[in-house]
Amino acid sequence: MGCFRIDLTSPLELLFYGLSLLQAYRAVQLAGVIRRDWTGFRQPPLTRQKMHLMEQAAFLLAIPPSVLVHEYFHAIPIWWFGGRVVRCGYGFYWGYVQPDRFFPPTQEWLISLGGTIGSLLFAAVLFLLLYKNQSQTLRYFARQSLRNLLYFSLIYYPIFTALTFIGDWRVIYDFGATPVLSGATAVTHAALLLLFWQANRRGWFEMVGHSSANDAADFARLEEQWRLNPQDPNMTLQMVTALRQGGATQKAARILQQAIAQNPNVAGYYLQLALLQHEGKKTVPGTAVRHLEKALQLGLNDPRQQAMAHQLLGQHALDRGQGPQALDHLDQAIRLVDSWTETPINPLFKANLYHLRSLVQQRLRRPELALQDARQAVALARGNEQATAFYQQKLEMLEQWNGRR
Repeated sequence: MGCFRIDLTSPLELLFYGLSLLQAYRAVQLAGVIRRDWTGFRQPPLTRQKMHLMEQAAFLLAIPPSVLVHEYFHAIPIWWFGGRVVRCGYGFYWGYVQPDRFFPPTQEWLISLGGTIGSLLFAAVLFLLLYKNQSQTLRYFARQSLRNLLYFSLIYYPIFTALTFIGDWRVIYDFGATPVLSGATAVTHAALLLLFWQANRRGWFEMVGHSSANDAADFARLEEQWRLNPQDPNMTLQMVTALRQGGATQKAARILQQAIAQNPNVAGYYLQLALLQHEGKKTVPGTAVRHLEKALQLGLNDPRQQAMAHQLLGQHALDRGQGPQALDHLDQAIRLVDSWTETPINPLFKANLYHLRSLVQQRLRRPELALQDARQAVALARGNEQATAFYQQKLEMLEQWNGRR
């Protein structure tokens, strides 16, 4: 635009540029990782690692060009109305344009709204270019970029403007100056937010990740069988488990909610719903606790599932400082695991049970039992270097703490 310059006297502008450069450095690193194995990156299967990279790319690589388009769409109506852009800034993840004059309220509204229109158009074009690409990875990038850009345009930026009074939305929603236009924008904005919420809730932006091509083929067969018989609880639970493990948690939750509405007495549905609600959270939410209790009440047939339910209930009680209740649930989980002889139990699952019980014993002022459980957790984790290191560190902390008593 011929107007770019940095105001070295503005602390806020320097802060924005500094933060943007840090993000840009991360973007260059990410682009290098993708470029080094571009062929393999595009080929199936869509792994969880590739999904993670694409979720990062949807911000680090998709936002900078959208910001550039955003600022140009501010400049276009300024030029249209006979003005000039005398100053502008672009920091990859933020930007601004400054016209040479003030405009009438209607024109100011259009100039301010132009940036968001540009961002939404960029999001739509990027999605349309990639959503039918042969590469699953690029299709996932298209969905995640659309989701990110809609979030930043429709939610983050308006909230940022409301909290800081910096940005376009204070002009867009200046009801005193442009009541009709601001009102029409509010209605459209609300409708777009509703559509975005519904799409996100239905899992429209999600895709299922797989560890190998064989896993992807197995999932395709499972999905076909489930669609032929969606009333079968076992088939539904297999489908939900595959979706949850593949990262499509919203799709899994939607299927579960529909299944519960049709058949509310399947215990496994409530366990899976609790696992989804706990996904990605350090603590067990209250809604998940209610579903776990419902699952146990209805009767989980598989001891492994019963153990999983008691583990989460024990963790919830531990977080709430309810030591005796936590100990009871964890004792039951360990007994259930020990009673299961048909197939091997994942030793890391059992290690976590002993680790949690050691924390409970410590809170109940039983240091010897706490150390005993902590040592058992370390022994069970042998073979997994990361888990062993974690439990060994917890054991050493307990030994040091009890040594000072």
